[in-house]
Amino acid sequence: MPFDPAPRDADRAGPTVLAIDTTAGLCSVALLGPRGALQRAEPMTHGHSRHVLGLLGGVLDEAGVGAGEVTAIGFGSGPGSFTGLRIACGVAQGLGFGWSVPLVPVDAMRTLALQASLDAPGSAARVLVALDLRMGEVCIAAFDRFDGATWPSPSEAPALSPPERAIEAFDAHEGTPLLAGDGFDAYPALGEWARRRGAVRARTAIQPDASAVARLALAGLSVGLAVDAARAAPTYLRDKVALDVGEQAALRAARAAGTAR
Repeated sequence: MPFDPAPRDADRAGPTVLAIDTTAGLCSVALLGPRGALQRAEPMTHGHSRHVLGLLGGVLDEAGVGAGEVTAIGFGSGPGSFTGLRIACGVAQGLGFGWSVPLVPVDAMRTLALQASLDAPGSAARVLVALDLRMGEVCIAAFDRFDGATWPSPSEAPALSPPERAIEAFDAHEGTPLLAGDGFDAYPALGEWARRRGAVRARTAIQPDASAVARLALAGLSVGLAVDAARAAPTYLRDKVALDVGEQAALRAARAAGTAR
């Protein structure tokens, strides 16, 4: 749905959402509204802060949209990279304060589940999400397949887990699952489990992207999930963000044995 740069009265029939995601290995910005949709994205694991404003400006310029036309700002709230979450939230807050518009926090698990639901073929009804959070852990969640028109509730709430416990949780779900997130690539045990189950891999749902954030932000806006910029915050699942020397040695040993990343 390309963005129509020609403003019309009908353009004001619905909200226009700007979305930002720097959660993990992708820096992306999207715009979604009655006039269409635009996205710009660059794969990266570092340097999001140096690129996100350029992507923002590029999307707004290409769409011909000014600050006064943006209804709300969605941002990837995590879980994910500690620095990446702070960048997305900080940029969204700065724009929210400057433009006097509310923010809609959108978590990475719903974002990945939506990407998988929209992009993967087949009839798999359940989406299983595993997002690599390093330190030998993944964030897992499960959703019934959905189209993003409404804000979905998970069938299994997001939780932090080592790969072996993630497998136990996923085994409780019957049928052929649809998979999202990079955890199935990061941890050999999860990848092997996926092969045994004959799971469907959604290759466009490895990292969260802003186009899905925008769609979910629009749904969240309609059910009252928008917050004032001052109240917006990332979602952290752990207080500790780095391993000590002993833990690093143990993780290196696990990697050498092929059981962890």
